[in-house]
Amino acid sequence: MNINYKETIIDFNKGSVILAGAGPGDIKQITLKVYQAIKQADVIIYDSLVNKKLLDISKKSSKKIFGGKTKNKRACSQKEINEWMLYYAKNKMRVLRLKGGDPSFFSRGSQEINFLKEKQIEYKVFSGITSSQQAILSSRISFYNSSNICNFITGHRKINDNSVSFDLKKIVNNKGRLIIYMGIGQIKKICSDLLDYGMNLNTKVYIVSNASLKSERVFSTSLIKSEELIIKNNILPPSIIIIN
Repeated sequence: MNINYKETIIDFNKGSVILAGAGPGDIKQITLKVYQAIKQADVIIYDSLVNKKLLDISKKSSKKIFGGKTKNKRACSQKEINEWMLYYAKNKMRVLRLKGGDPSFFSRGSQEINFLKEKQIEYKVFSGITSSQQAILSSRISFYNSSNICNFITGHRKINDNSVSFDLKKIVNNKGRLIIYMGIGQIKKICSDLLDYGMNLNTKVYIVSNASLKSERVFSTSLIKSEELIIKNNILPPSIIIIN
């Protein structure tokens, strides 16, 4: 099949915002639509999990703004990000809000969409490959799960909030696969709660760090030994935890 290059060109209107997913990290895993959005953007507001090499695709004249977080602190607030999108869009610029993975997975994408709707700013959403998709592939486990249930959850509510934001009892009862984003720092509590609610201590756990990158590491262990493995191997974010 031959693809005409012109067929990949997107309509990126001046004064509009595109929320786009940059994929799990490997620059070869972005979509053609996201590639074209990066090339056309006048302003790029990007997160910490975005591969910085993608910025090389952009125009030299484009303005790059870091809108992510480092360690346990945000470089900026969500209010500031919203204000940047509004300001540059109002000034007839093509604004790209570039996020790691997919913009709809635990990335405040819905909040930003609601803000743009409220301010009557034209917007589009371009999906990306999520880190969990790559993590499942890298761990070589079957996509099939006998329960036909898959739970996608975030391991914390927000920066510096150590509480867990999901009902682990219900999750254990549904017997589905559990895929946890941003859960490395909470692994002790997560595993303890899962065991308290009746999950088998030998339940298989896979941890994929830096999914899709050359620095990717894949570990397998049991639920009871997860915390020990993370400490021993100094596993840090970004990592995906799959409890199977």
